[in-house]
Amino acid sequence: MKANKYSLIFVTVLSLLSSKLLAQGKPVATFVKATSGEEKKIIVEWEIPAKCEPQVQAVQIFRAKKPCSSYQEIEGLKPIAQVDASVTSYTDTLSAPGDYFYVVLAQTQKGLYKIVIPGVNATSKGARPKIPAKAAERAKEREDAVTNPAEPTAENKIRNTPLPNPGALLGFSQGRTYMSEKSKKAAKELGSKKGARAVEFKSPYFFEEDMFSPDGGDEYTLFECLRAGLAPKKYAESVQIMQDFLSVHRTKATTERAQFYLGQSYYFCQDYEKAIRCFLTVQDAFPELSKQWIDSSLDLLKIN
Repeated sequence: MKANKYSLIFVTVLSLLSSKLLAQGKPVATFVKATSGEEKKIIVEWEIPAKCEPQVQAVQIFRAKKPCSSYQEIEGLKPIAQVDASVTSYTDTLSAPGDYFYVVLAQTQKGLYKIVIPGVNATSKGARPKIPAKAAERAKEREDAVTNPAEPTAENKIRNTPLPNPGALLGFSQGRTYMSEKSKKAAKELGSKKGARAVEFKSPYFFEEDMFSPDGGDEYTLFECLRAGLAPKKYAESVQIMQDFLSVHRTKATTERAQFYLGQSYYFCQDYEKAIRCFLTVQDAFPELSKQWIDSSLDLLKIN
């Protein structure tokens, strides 16, 4: 029952997320989708906010073999393409079968906006290119040759001994290398001349209705939940407590406040993606307040 409820919340959030992020004026691509096109083609489509700060100058498209939920998962990948900000689609050509996932990031005046949110600027479902049967068989044979190399024969045997370890040749085979404290300090200061955390980390917020113990009902239960989790700054416990509270049918007002408190709990656990989703679900109820927390979450997500 609980799993079904959260699945419904997740789907609802994703449907709201795209339009709400546009309203926030953030350079985040939305409505990203990938569909199979003609032979060996996958068509990737997206939208970019018309007005945002900083301004979008170009768009980078990344391809992966699995769904991506953070920038760290694609940090080592090179973009498969970079297009002008006015372009809203790209056709990817592949030669190997399988499912492919895509991330679309905005290149701004201040650099790449490194925010990855599944279902928004990252595809959550894989797209499969239409590979002809013979071509697919050849690709599979090449993959098998790499993962399961054949035993050498008299014709293809080149040497009986393995190649020397490059690390041994370079003197790196004596165990893990370590950076000096001075080097670590210098590395941390790279790119931080303006201050890495210029974004102000918010303090817990409580609605007036929850500042004092009510007589009973849902308000009293919510008050006790806050006193057990968010108020004493037990944020991990608060996430579970608020999820349990929301798993049972409550009045509309207490449900909205509890959803906002759940967002705060995720925020203080530094799980900013989930925090954003929670704040977006109650933005109609608390527009200005939600906007502040969404902006802060996006900024902190970018820093991390």
